[in-house]
Amino acid sequence: MADSLIKDNKYRFGLKNDWTITVANTQSLREEAFELVYKIYLGKGYALGPLGESGLWCTIHHLHPRTITFLATKDGRAAGTVSIVPDSRLGLPADIIFPDRLLQMRNAGRRLSEVFSLGVDEEIAHSAIDLTMHLYRLIHVVATRLFNNTDLVASVMAHHAPFYSKVLLFDEVSPESRQSPKTGEQVVFTRINLDTMEERYARRYGRMKGNRNLHRWFFENEEEKSLVDWIKRSRRPISADELKYFGKAKSRAFVDAGPDDVATLMKYRKEEAARKS
Repeated sequence: MADSLIKDNKYRFGLKNDWTITVANTQSLREEAFELVYKIYLGKGYALGPLGESGLWCTIHHLHPRTITFLATKDGRAAGTVSIVPDSRLGLPADIIFPDRLLQMRNAGRRLSEVFSLGVDEEIAHSAIDLTMHLYRLIHVVATRLFNNTDLVASVMAHHAPFYSKVLLFDEVSPESRQSPKTGEQVVFTRINLDTMEERYARRYGRMKGNRNLHRWFFENEEEKSLVDWIKRSRRPISADELKYFGKAKSRAFVDAGPDDVATLMKYRKEEAARKS
């Protein structure tokens, strides 16, 4: 992983700082991120169902006003994206597949967010792993410094499970897979305990050199304060017009969610807008 920096209100990295990551905080940037995930999933042959009709991968959880979506670009082309979804009365995306596991964690008092819609266009990315790690570092900053989470969860494609267990050191990578109703693919439940993550990373990676030292990557990051400040100043709650555009005009997100969840979403948006004003 090459060095990175914040410049022109963007997170830049690469040998020539020619890669950029922005917070998708406008209608056009959000749409670009949703289009990219759709394109990636379509290219992999996933059964997208109703979500595929609009050309956008957009769900009710993408539209939660506290959800943060990052968009990576190179030479003006969208190359990668990821969202982090906070737990709320809307639940998490994984509730549709692993409700039992999430209920156990909530009952234990865990504070959750979900890594959602991670996609990297391997035709553009010079290294899919490199870009993925930059996106994950930003997700970790949000979860620990902005959301005060105890755990990150994710439903990941079953064939990606070794990356989460052996590289990212997720505490739990389910041995059983279940079928995602949205993609038709087999996915597994994964969880990382953020309270104990540093200790595990120090043991596994602390003595490694260069880019292999993921303990340094996540926990000895001199840019952390600037990253937190950048994310705070860049994030903007989704507007009422954007909710109607993405939830109703451009996708089936509102229809699929149902009127109760849509009403809850609208309430969250008003509360977040009032808090920001």
